[in-house]
Amino acid sequence: MESVACVLCRSEERDLVGAARDRLAGSAAPAAEFKLVRCRSCGLIYVNPRPTRREMAPYYPDVYQAPPSSRRFVPRLEEAYRLRQHAEVVRRLAARRPARGRLLDVGCGSGELLTKLRDDGWTVRGLEPSAAAVARGRTRHHLEIAEGTIEETDLPVEGYDVVVLAAVLEHLHDPLRGLIRARQLLAAGGLVAVLFLPMVDSPQARLFGSRWVALDLPRHLYHFTPATFAFAARRAGLRIESVATYSRRHNAGMWTSSLVPGLQKQRLHLLSQTSKTRAYSGAAAYFALTAAARPLARAEASLGLSPIRSFFLVPS
Repeated sequence: MESVACVLCRSEERDLVGAARDRLAGSAAPAAEFKLVRCRSCGLIYVNPRPTRREMAPYYPDVYQAPPSSRRFVPRLEEAYRLRQHAEVVRRLAARRPARGRLLDVGCGSGELLTKLRDDGWTVRGLEPSAAAVARGRTRHHLEIAEGTIEETDLPVEGYDVVVLAAVLEHLHDPLRGLIRARQLLAAGGLVAVLFLPMVDSPQARLFGSRWVALDLPRHLYHFTPATFAFAARRAGLRIESVATYSRRHNAGMWTSSLVPGLQKQRLHLLSQTSKTRAYSGAAAYFALTAAARPLARAEASLGLSPIRSFFLVPS
């Protein structure tokens, strides 16, 4: 474990604001409690102390990203759900950059989103820290994927028209460095898409507290508000071009997994290793509750209260 200063302003002055246990504990990870602190200077909330980069591996079980073997687990429903998210990203990027071009997906997993973007006309490349996911993406989808993190991997500056970080920034040990590197990799007129970023000051986050699914300690090391993310973007030399506040896949699902912590996709993937019947029942309950929560999630987003935001940024 390591204690760190604020990544945005380097202040070491902080206040304890909460704590939570690992929701996936019981796999390879110890059932530790992790503390959240708020920087007194800029307001950023982060895990401190936190696992080092080398210590993080046990907190990401093999099923965290649902490897191919889990496709037997409610295959049609889950696959349709994942494809809906990918279609949403494809539409949003096409609307903002209709000419397509070169695209880098940071934290791409085994490349399911990249395949959809490739089908839509993009020239794609991925970056992913999991060696197993990289191997699957290369062999199953014939994708060009580099192994590593955006903070540490020495990628050639090839001029990408879009750099995507989908549900990634909050996992990075140095999200400011990640944003700076993303900007450095852009071509002229390029776009950085930070997608599905949880907002820790949202009403949903305050309602559920330590039960809020998007805390996901210790994997989510940083917890942003619109103000702290805007500060991070400025520090990285980026400005916010536009914001999206609703995701058909994520918003309603966050209600389900916060109300009933057992109904979280990663926990269901873990359960499927020991009891496929219980995992199947849990998945059916998850989809039913998520469908019921969708009107609430839409209203929440329309009122500006969404628990996640997607930011589209350009160099300032």
